[in-house]
Amino acid sequence: MLKFPEVTVSGTPEERGSNHGAALRAQIEANIEFYAAAFKKPTAEILAQARHFREVIRDYQSAYCQEIEGIAAGAGIQEPLWIYALNARSEILALETPESANECTALYFRPTAILGQNWDWARPAEATTVLLQIQLAPDLTIQMLAEPGILGKIGMNSHGIGACLNILMVDKPLDGVPIHIVLRAVLESRTLAEARTAIQRADYGKASNILCADRQGNCLDVEFAGDETFFLKADGPTMVHTNHYLGKPLHGETENYENSCRRLQVAQARAAALVDFSLADMQAILSDRSDTDYPIWRAYQPDEDLLEVGTVATLVMDLKAGELYVRKGNLTESRNKETADPVQANDFVIAFED
Repeated sequence: MLKFPEVTVSGTPEERGSNHGAALRAQIEANIEFYAAAFKKPTAEILAQARHFREVIRDYQSAYCQEIEGIAAGAGIQEPLWIYALNARSEILALETPESANECTALYFRPTAILGQNWDWARPAEATTVLLQIQLAPDLTIQMLAEPGILGKIGMNSHGIGACLNILMVDKPLDGVPIHIVLRAVLESRTLAEARTAIQRADYGKASNILCADRQGNCLDVEFAGDETFFLKADGPTMVHTNHYLGKPLHGETENYENSCRRLQVAQARAAALVDFSLADMQAILSDRSDTDYPIWRAYQPDEDLLEVGTVATLVMDLKAGELYVRKGNLTESRNKETADPVQANDFVIAFED
């Protein structure tokens, strides 16, 4: 399949959750199995952490708990805490995962309001991921790439607000509002100011970067570093982020961050040479393999924690037009992975096309 499956949910939080769970039961079960193994800890400890995050999420937005409980009921999951664990998967994983920076590349073109990223993650995610459309109100619909069972991720809404995610690493407690819950709140925002408020209400206890933007060419980039938060400014026509901190040198140029630093350098250099800032330009940068050791568009490679990691999907969002384009996987089985610029027009398909 060239395209991820599509699922649409609507109604009350409980109804949205129930529809989500019923439609994606097999994928949710597969995600629970995958993350239960990836967490590398006893079930009792996982569920104890999930119980903590349930209370954190309830304090942040109680309707999200209703939706999560609905997902569990719809999918027939006897212990709803597993769905809370999925929604806090980044925070639970970070407690045990050693430092690394081999995941996503995100960027925004301010002149044309085009936002995009590669989502680099474990290979099994390609088989379970879906395109999820959430109809929240007559004037508010979210379209996003989703890990089944998780409320928020990368995507855009009908008001022209888009959000991208880069996981970061920091040696501090990660026990606050889970980053995927914050992403959902950002995607429920009708303005960038509302998105900033949602972010500021949850500004501790996570380690990630959110790059969000609007159709007017404005962007907001925020790095979470446990008990610190850094807001970054776009000084030029583009904003680029990978998997190390830019607001404060928390890591230095260590070996673990060479991957992230080199992807940032390539993306920034290519963006600096742009004239049109077009969809094709965004697709080309996110397809770059010119650095064969640390390419932006990554084939699946061995990983000591997740077995194989590579580009699961590429999203390009035209916020002005309200269109979301998606490319599944990294096409390395059918194309030479050494090719510097392998993008083809038919790689990307528009999501939720009527």
